[in-house]
Amino acid sequence: MRRPLHDEMALLTKIAAGDEKAFGIVFHHYRKRIYAYAFHLFENKEMADELVQDVFLKLWLSRDKIPGIVKFDAWLFIIARNRIFDTLKLLSREIVINAQIEGGLLPDPNTVENQLIDKENEALLNQALGRLSPQQKLIFTLSRNQGMKHEEIASRLNISRNTVKTHLVHALKVLRAALPLHSDTVGLFLLLLHYAN
Repeated sequence: MRRPLHDEMALLTKIAAGDEKAFGIVFHHYRKRIYAYAFHLFENKEMADELVQDVFLKLWLSRDKIPGIVKFDAWLFIIARNRIFDTLKLLSREIVINAQIEGGLLPDPNTVENQLIDKENEALLNQALGRLSPQQKLIFTLSRNQGMKHEEIASRLNISRNTVKTHLVHALKVLRAALPLHSDTVGLFLLLLHYAN
């Protein structure tokens, strides 16, 4: 049984006031437990590390709510649990989409609901594209709109295939961060782009 954190309430009060040193103490006290919890479910070090970062980022961004929390450790693990469930649901959805792609079965794009979602997602995608550098945006557009392979883009822009891939990987990271995880259409598009070439 892990020993409780000394003067936890005082540290939490300091965090609520924006004290980064107090935040670091709380982070180091709970980090390993949350990592172990995530790793037990994910069985993946990178995903567990990412979850730890997400949980403590959420803590820092929600620090103004700390004074109203009765049992801090339970609250922190609820954040971790919810983030894990969201990630597992996303992974499950990606598995289904991959199976549909491999089987040639893509979602029906013709329903009114899907058309509305497509318009919303296109707007979100265009907004997210604005966060890319000119070179990344160009490479992404050539890949997406013109269906060009990495080698073709590299030849046109007189750069290496690895440079093209690096720019696309970075673009995908930016887009994944900017676009909502519940966006199935955008998620499908990003998956198709990721597995292409």
